[in-house]
Amino acid sequence: MTLPTITATPTRIRNLGALRRGDAVEARIENDVQYRGRVVRTAPGVGLVWIREDDGGDRRTVSQSDYSIWRVPEVA
Repeated sequence: MTLPTITATPTRIRNLGALRRGDAVEARIENDVQYRGRVVRTAPGVGLVWIREDDGGDRRTVSQSDYSIWRVPEVA
């Protein structure tokens, strides 16, 4: 039996309140990924999300007014 192929498509997040600690996200300008990491904290009221970058572990503050935020699905 062959399992169906599932394509993992990132989802744009317009409401930062939908993000949870540990979610995998990308911060993009236009369609170019600037940062990729895990959510550490959110402040939806002021449009900020803090992430820990996958590459190097740096902590970044990402503003929703400067970047589009995308949730990246976990692929098992």
